[in-house]
Amino acid sequence: MPASQTMVVMRHALRLDEVDHDFVSSSKAWWDPPLAQKGFGQAAHTAETQLRSLDLQVLVTSPFKRCLQTANTVVQSVPTCCRRIHINCKLCEMLTARNLNAQDRPLPNGHIQEWMWNGSSIDAALKLAPLSDDFIIDDPDLPAFPETAEQAHARINVALEAVNRSVVRLMPWTTVIEAQHCCYTVAHRQQDADGDWGQWELDVNQLHKVQVLGL
Repeated sequence: MPASQTMVVMRHALRLDEVDHDFVSSSKAWWDPPLAQKGFGQAAHTAETQLRSLDLQVLVTSPFKRCLQTANTVVQSVPTCCRRIHINCKLCEMLTARNLNAQDRPLPNGHIQEWMWNGSSIDAALKLAPLSDDFIIDDPDLPAFPETAEQAHARINVALEAVNRSVVRLMPWTTVIEAQHCCYTVAHRQQDADGDWGQWELDVNQLHKVQVLGL
């Protein structure tokens, strides 16, 4: 029987700054909020009730704390999940003042790579984080701040080219208007008798907590 693969794309859980309105003014790293306590529960619940049945062999995440903690919670909540976490800085969200909580408090000077981890390198910061011991940094370089929507879309589309092709091809009329915390989508692909992999196919029956115009 030909082999198959499944890919899940999932949003991080609830951020602390979404419930603690003093976080931005009091935090030393206000641009990179961790998960709220409720967020850990969201991630664990999604993993235990929705992802447990999937054979997750590779887990890739953005370097932002909320994404790392969401990924780590998935690893801890699903015993059969892969234990290694791959970190790709090109998968971080669009680097704008709004997304980095810089509308009410200026960010440090210099390239984001210089202050993202409070002067440390990503390697040093991750070794001190409550993260799975088994992680690998696939891409350590963050994009430049600030960036436009076009620049962000271009780099994310490269990183998730297969998902983007599937969405555009299967649902060209749609516009995603909301992706709730811990929402996720699923895509599959098949391997033929010659060992070649086909294109990723978006499973339109598994758009969990995603509201899409046209559906």
